[in-house]
Amino acid sequence: MLGLACAIALADCSTPGPAPLEPSATLAEYSARRLDSLTPELPPPSSGWDRAEWLAAALRLNPHLAEQRAEVEEVAAGERTAAEHPNPSMQLFAEYLTSAAQSTAWLYGVSMDFLLRQPGERGRAQRRAALQTALAKSDLAESLWQVRAALRQALLDAVSAQAETALLHSLVAQRQALLEADRRRLQLGDIPRAQLLSDELELSHAQQREQQARARSADAVARLASAVGVPVAALDEVPLRWNGWDDIGSLSAESASHWRTEALIARPQVIHALREYDLAEVGLQSELARRWPQIHVTPAYAWGGGGVRQNTLYDIATEAGVAMSFELPIFNQHQGPIGEALARRTAAGEHLKAVQADIFGQIDRAELAWPAAREAWADTRGTADLAERQREVERHALAAGQVERASLLSAEIAATEARLVVLQAAYNAQMVFGALEDAYRRPLQGDEGRWLTAAPHS
Repeated sequence: MLGLACAIALADCSTPGPAPLEPSATLAEYSARRLDSLTPELPPPSSGWDRAEWLAAALRLNPHLAEQRAEVEEVAAGERTAAEHPNPSMQLFAEYLTSAAQSTAWLYGVSMDFLLRQPGERGRAQRRAALQTALAKSDLAESLWQVRAALRQALLDAVSAQAETALLHSLVAQRQALLEADRRRLQLGDIPRAQLLSDELELSHAQQREQQARARSADAVARLASAVGVPVAALDEVPLRWNGWDDIGSLSAESASHWRTEALIARPQVIHALREYDLAEVGLQSELARRWPQIHVTPAYAWGGGGVRQNTLYDIATEAGVAMSFELPIFNQHQGPIGEALARRTAAGEHLKAVQADIFGQIDRAELAWPAAREAWADTRGTADLAERQREVERHALAAGQVERASLLSAEIAATEARLVVLQAAYNAQMVFGALEDAYRRPLQGDEGRWLTAAPHS
């Protein structure tokens, strides 16, 4: 009874206190998040953050990363459990005895059950727990990159939509001016009515494109706020900048062969698959160890034997004993579970190879797409330069009285459309460059790497 009382007392002492959560309180806390108060180590967001500073804020504030860090801690807690020795179990019992002399008495006793684990099983349990922690950390590392990728994409969409909106606003004004000029020409009988209808259609199309660009900008800002981990209201009055995002000529992918090799052996998915293989290996070793019996040793102690004593030979004072139990390998020698564990290890090895093959293909596609996207951007710049020169020619011709204003407006519209094409080509090239970064799992431009390296993985 004393042992039972001690066990209950120790259990009561180790009980953690309650930690209730109220959805209304957590909602209010999230709604009140603001960048300037939550990131004191960064410059004021109103000054305009670069991509590295946006990333630093996201690594600090993103709720999904916070959740995954907590999951890493949860899994890591199992390492302490794996290092513990199993507690013995206690059994209290009482027996009613009748002696040969017909005297009766109660016999009281206590027994303990100790598990003798197979040799090395505790080490394997610790290894298994450490591998589970490594798996969780590799998942967290992948999530860190996914947040960075989502943040980059949202910021790219936001700044490109802003630039596109500005150009489309100019295009709408130019289309409106051309429509007014053609209306005057129609009154003079210089153009047919169909030309005016075509102008109106093109103006409507330009207005729709501007509205769509504004909608894309709003959606990008919302996705940016979600990636950072704040409500979209927290981005009010915060300028979104990415200086030189459309300068594709400044982007480069030097040391590609080195990064390719590193990605094929060190990307989080590869590490995850490798740790899964190690877990399968530990599982196989545990199953192999179970071919030897797992022994339970049960010492017991009993006392009692009072009552009417007619013959002292039958008096019971105390007695002690010890029992041992183990599995008899009669019907099977544990070959079934061993075969399953061996098959799991084989499957884990093939999975690792498949992951590497997928990454190999992803890198190949990105490396082949990047030069083509950069060349396409350069080609559009050449076309835009031609359109700009044509506009200058029309401007001088108008000043010399050689052409009408409508001719200059058409040249300006062509130049703006060419700039929009360049902008789209720059966006496409940035998308391909981002795919190259995703394949290598490393930033190839800017100062984001130091934040990813410093980010806690546990």
